Amino acid sequence: MSQVAGIGLIFIASTCSSIGMNFQKLAHRQGEYHDPRTMQKPRNKTLDSYVYCRPYMILGFILTAAAVICDSIALFFIGTTMIGVLGCMAIPINVFVSRYILFEQIKKTEKCYILIITIGCLACLITAKSHEPIETFIRFSKVETAIYITCIWIFAFFLYTLTLFINKNDFQLIVLSVISGIMGAQFVSMGKYLLDITWLINNNIQIPPTLQIIGVSLLAIIALPLQIMFLNKSLEKFNATHSIAIFQCTWCILNVTQGIIIFGDMQSASTVEYVIFIMGFVMTCLGIIGLSKQIGDEPLSYSDHSPSSSVAL
Repeated sequence: MSQVAGIGLIFIASTCSSIGMNFQKLAHRQGEYHDPRTMQKPRNKTLDSYVYCRPYMILGFILTAAAVICDSIALFFIGTTMIGVLGCMAIPINVFVSRYILFEQIKKTEKCYILIITIGCLACLITAKSHEPIETFIRFSKVETAIYITCIWIFAFFLYTLTLFINKNDFQLIVLSVISGIMGAQFVSMGKYLLDITWLINNNIQIPPTLQIIGVSLLAIIALPLQIMFLNKSLEKFNATHSIAIFQCTWCILNVTQGIIIFGDMQSASTVEYVIFIMGFVMTCLGIIGLSKQIGDEPLSYSDHSPSSSVAL
């Protein structure tokens, strides 16, 4: 029953997150258009209000906060590996949301890659295993875990540095969205650690060193605003369908990876289950690579809008 509750919460979180991110895209469009959804009435002068104070952006932040809360509550019921897999529901959800909120279209080939991603995620879902709460603290006390987390943050910083020197549109789109996904996954892992402390308290088990708790808390506090900031950098320049899909795929894959590496979620899996899980994981990765390669080279292709689509609706 607890898993059903966790699955339901992730579905709500995925929906809130997708709608919230699309509203954030509308806030960026508002700078150029009086009608940010249909984009039929361009402004004579660019709107000079601060983008993060616009109503669409505030509403987007509220929905994103609701998604974070649902994800956090779900961590009480299921592990980060399963959250990562279930989070891939956000990809087809976002395609649907972007279709009706932003009137953005996707090509048939992109739909095929989204289907591949979904099938891969389902394969992972039926074989994913969770860990016992005590394992969280056993593994966080290991040097290997600290090295892994440090490497993830260094990699994200390295990617950001590359964006300062490489101005190719497709590269910028992928990297900005990937960094946002990395930060989001870090927030989930740190949040899982902090929530599992309540399990220690309820079972009268000694809590970890204060310095470790402070360090994990700081990483969680830093990761969340960075996730929002980098995602909005991508949304400002590119099509929301692609920006959000790449963000969500990165978020899901890293949550699955961190669930295995940091929390040891798949330790109790049989060989067959592990093989199916890996095959599903690889299929998801290939789907993400294929989706990213469908993106055109010209800036306008990221935010191309077909007026006929709005008429069709």
